[in-house]
Amino acid sequence: MKITFLGTGTSHGVPMIGCSCAVCRSDNPKNYRRRCSIYIQADETHLLFDTPPDLRDQVLTFGVKQVDAVFITHPHADHIFGFDDIRRFSDLQKKHLPVYGSPDTIASMRSKFDYVDRRSHSFGGVPRVVFTEMTAPVEIGGMRITPVPVMHGTDRIYGFQVESDRGRLAYIPDCSGIPPESFQALEDLDVMILDGLRPGKHATHFSIEECVARLQRIGAKKSFMTHLTHDSDHDALQASLPPGIEVPWDGLALSV
Repeated sequence: MKITFLGTGTSHGVPMIGCSCAVCRSDNPKNYRRRCSIYIQADETHLLFDTPPDLRDQVLTFGVKQVDAVFITHPHADHIFGFDDIRRFSDLQKKHLPVYGSPDTIASMRSKFDYVDRRSHSFGGVPRVVFTEMTAPVEIGGMRITPVPVMHGTDRIYGFQVESDRGRLAYIPDCSGIPPESFQALEDLDVMILDGLRPGKHATHFSIEECVARLQRIGAKKSFMTHLTHDSDHDALQASLPPGIEVPWDGLALSV
């Protein structure tokens, strides 16, 4: 499996509108953070996790040519409002793309993107998708994708565990709590990617300190934090972290 970080930033992105802090003004490209998403390729299968507002820029910048299925962690604006751009993939591939999420997430997607199934549009005029409520693992092209319920403030949302014969990874970009039963899905991972918003407590996200503690408990072979704000300079944050925990950047690609 090849994993590409399409975006590693929080809901505002970095630089943040109207901010002149050192990180927002930084000329280090690793401090330029689009909204969160990852892209996973294995043989001929290509999976997209979340469709943030930066999606068009992300797929053009990082060379995404195909999407075979989309997985939505939750229906907050910074994770879904690039959804319309996947119509280019359904048009190019001449097929409906499955879109997976929790029942609540799919209900929200149907409401927010209620034009998707209108027959008045041409095939390329809207995303052609099959909204699918996901309550159990699904298998796509030799990969098994399992929902991992987590808490995002008071909301119960999904992270995802992805497994193939080449390895196992988990992706949880928004999280303030991991139920005990979900920790079982996070055992023996090759890669763990977890929300680590900023230093200090937050109501709906793990802080950097909380993220580090969970990553150390999970003990994956490679550990990454994501959903970062402008409170953290890439190089300074990396230098402060324990060995084995890494700060990714937009465009980082790794293989499992």
